[in-house]
Amino acid sequence: MRLIPIQLGFPARSHRGYLGLSSAYLVLAQKVVLYDTLGFNERENLPSRLTEVGIAPQHVSVVILSHLHFDHAANVDLFPWAEVIVHKHELEHATQVAEEPWRDPACFYSLLTQLKKMSLRVVEKEEEFLPGLRLLHLPGHTPGLLGLEVAGMGALVSDAIKSRFDLVGPPAPPCWNPTAAMQSRERLLGYPRLYPGHDVPLRREGKSFIPDGKAELGILLGEGETWLTL
Repeated sequence: MRLIPIQLGFPARSHRGYLGLSSAYLVLAQKVVLYDTLGFNERENLPSRLTEVGIAPQHVSVVILSHLHFDHAANVDLFPWAEVIVHKHELEHATQVAEEPWRDPACFYSLLTQLKKMSLRVVEKEEEFLPGLRLLHLPGHTPGLLGLEVAGMGALVSDAIKSRFDLVGPPAPPCWNPTAAMQSRERLLGYPRLYPGHDVPLRREGKSFIPDGKAELGILLGEGETWLTL
């Protein structure tokens, strides 16, 4: 089994809101599994990034959407042949938000129409859906957030723990249910390695987690390039 980062998130925001730079991972198991599909700002780069790591996009057979926020689920339609896994509570949440969008502006509720055209697998409980891969229900950030436990490697947790700055204190906004989010976070702190939704992997050392690598962001300004590193 192999775990390959497709993109690593960057834990920052601008004066205009979230940068929307999230993480996505490829898991090479019994099937080729893509965990999250990034946001529209990375739509052109996602297929080419898969090719760079040696996997043709059409070889992705399963897509797990951790949740239906715009920066994690926007590009699922690039994989119309794939089985798409979503939690039941997440679909119900998106349906409700479609009627009252202000309740969760980050929810990409218009994606519901596209999902109905795809091979959709709606899950309600935690389960090992492939050998060595176990779906985790991590409510809080949204009602139906799905994590993925990868045997021997840790857990892909998306925005259940958005970044290193979400390991202590109140959960990072936006948050559907702060109490549930704290409970999900407490559960995840037992894993040896966490793969957050907006940061590099975090490695446990003793009772603390430290970044495994540097979070980097290159910004093009005219002819020059500026790199931000955390």
